[in-house]
Amino acid sequence: MLMLANSIKLAIASGCLVWVLWVLRRGRFSALETSWAVFCTSMGLVLLHEVFSDVLGRYALLFGMAGGATCSVFYLYARALFRPAAQIGWPHLLLVSGIFLPSVIKRGLLFFGDPNWTDSAGFDVIDDTLGSFQILLSSTALLLSFAEAGRGFANTNGSERHLRLAFLGAFGVCVSVCMVLPIRETLSANAEYLAQSICALSIFAVSSVALVFRLQNPLTKTGERLRARQSEMTSDDLALGQRIETLFRDEALHLNAELKVADIARRLMEPEYRISRAITAGLGEANFNRLANRYRIDHACALLTDPIATPRPILDIALDSGFASLGPFNRAFKARTGLTPRQYRSQANWRDTGAVSAE
Repeated sequence: MLMLANSIKLAIASGCLVWVLWVLRRGRFSALETSWAVFCTSMGLVLLHEVFSDVLGRYALLFGMAGGATCSVFYLYARALFRPAAQIGWPHLLLVSGIFLPSVIKRGLLFFGDPNWTDSAGFDVIDDTLGSFQILLSSTALLLSFAEAGRGFANTNGSERHLRLAFLGAFGVCVSVCMVLPIRETLSANAEYLAQSICALSIFAVSSVALVFRLQNPLTKTGERLRARQSEMTSDDLALGQRIETLFRDEALHLNAELKVADIARRLMEPEYRISRAITAGLGEANFNRLANRYRIDHACALLTDPIATPRPILDIALDSGFASLGPFNRAFKARTGLTPRQYRSQANWRDTGAVSAE
């Protein structure tokens, strides 16, 4: 049981390293990606400390210093995950420091201090004070993380709601098992250690999936309040939305990579704010780009599966579909179809070949 628990923790630590390297290589240090990389670094060091504490000896204290950052940085990650345009400011850095510094001070004193003093009653007082302060702030950070996932929950639906339910479920169960429920009184030491490992794996897995989902589906203020706006839809919004869709279908304006809301407004002789409202409230789209990309991806799908045309490079199809470059095209295509353009074409070719063989 102990070996299984250690294997799980080492697997998570390896996953943390992969994520940190991925963020560094990606080179986009938004609040979401930065907080996730720091959390993975902290979590990986904590798990290595737990697995190799006997081997590391006194140096395990240096690995353990990172333990105080997990709860606080996880709050920053949850905040960036569920709050549009989240930024990390001084209040958040103070919270992180308040949770992180007690761990650094305590382990620093144990590592560098005089053993005679660290065994004294005076050090016990300092240790208890720092520990109580850290537990208070850590509990606050955990509650804030839970609250962030529930923020605006009533106005979500579909995949966004499923993501939040999975996050709240995994986070709530794991925190309850590890910190609230009296598992130490009901389980053996090894069983408790295994339960904690499984909880760490659950949080890491769900959080990883959440990161991938959010990068593919950025949360904007428009998207967060989409259902609220839909409930305020008027007949004018619906009628204007239908005019916009007719314009897209008949004139293929979406094939212009430079297309903007202002262009639609001029064509329909309507104010820009009415066009934006008709797109979100009347058509139920998150924003103008999502609407344009829906038509662009449909056009690209037709080009990719054209049985007559000679297969063309993906870049050419992206440009002909109204995208300015390959990267945004690939991201938008996978977000809509669940496949890369190359996978989509291969799958379509396989279906056509299978149908011919069956005949």
